[in-house]
Amino acid sequence: MKDIEVIRRKINELETIADEIEENEIELLQTAALIHTPDPSGVIFFAPKFEWGKLSDGNRQKQRDILRKYQRWYSVAHQLVKEYIPERIDEFSQSYSSNKMETYGVIDYIKFEKPQWSGDRSSIIDKFWRLFEMQRSILLSVPDIIAVKQTTLRKIISAEFIDREIDEADYLHKVGHPRAAGALAGVALEQQLKTLCDRYNLEYQKRDTIEPLAQRLYENDRIDITQLKNIQHLASIRDKCDHASDITSDEVRELIERLKKLILLLS
Repeated sequence: MKDIEVIRRKINELETIADEIEENEIELLQTAALIHTPDPSGVIFFAPKFEWGKLSDGNRQKQRDILRKYQRWYSVAHQLVKEYIPERIDEFSQSYSSNKMETYGVIDYIKFEKPQWSGDRSSIIDKFWRLFEMQRSILLSVPDIIAVKQTTLRKIISAEFIDREIDEADYLHKVGHPRAAGALAGVALEQQLKTLCDRYNLEYQKRDTIEPLAQRLYENDRIDITQLKNIQHLASIRDKCDHASDITSDEVRELIERLKKLILLLS
């Protein structure tokens, strides 16, 4: 989770830079000269007919600042998208630039080198905004994708751990060690409750045991009262196994079998 927060902070920094790029580029697109170049008399060319005029010294400096910021933004953002959402990297990269005369990328608008099909500045600005917004939106989804992938991985690992503990509890019970079997089944139950808390983003203490974990889930409407009482009953059997209390083989068998059904129900 700490890794996600570091990445989230970095993306927030990039988003601030993107705001500056967008604001300044739109201002340039609104003020830069856009010159119509008509076709020669008697000849029709199917090509863009609007050229950008020479930028003033002030606007040229602004363009230089925008270009540097965007190149920095793109380089870092590209790496993050490539690392964490590789399935979106082509879409992200395609919005950067285009070799075709009839299509454009963000960098093409910043450089003011490509001719335009229309003299409608609002349309030009909208096209720039849509391309840049596509890249920004993909980048902003990175932390959520990381969180989903980490949650899925934790769930897989936790499920494997729980299954292994239950299988071991089953074996210990069969070979005549009910107390050890019950204690191990309790570990599996506790892990299942922690997995549920993680799934629903419910905070808990590292040392929390079955009772407080179950209570937290119940208070947040993630399990009902019947499930809560069932878990509390299983916890009481587990407690007998952990302490010098009388425990029967049947009670441990009940713990293991009801635990299996509970895990299937809550998974």
